[in-house]
Amino acid sequence: MEKIIKFIESDKQLVEAIKAYQEAHGLSSFVAAVRKLCKDALAVEKITH
Repeated sequence: MEKIIKFIESDKQLVEAIKAYQEAHGLSSFVAAVRKLCKDALAVEKITH
């Protein structure tokens, strides 16, 4: 399944935060960082609801 997302100028701070997260966690790509963040957020959501 392929999904495409495009960040816009107003997402600049979010993109920078994801890049920092990627670097801090030694992830190989921006996409890997987004995947990890999404999986972690969904796990937290499942626990709290």
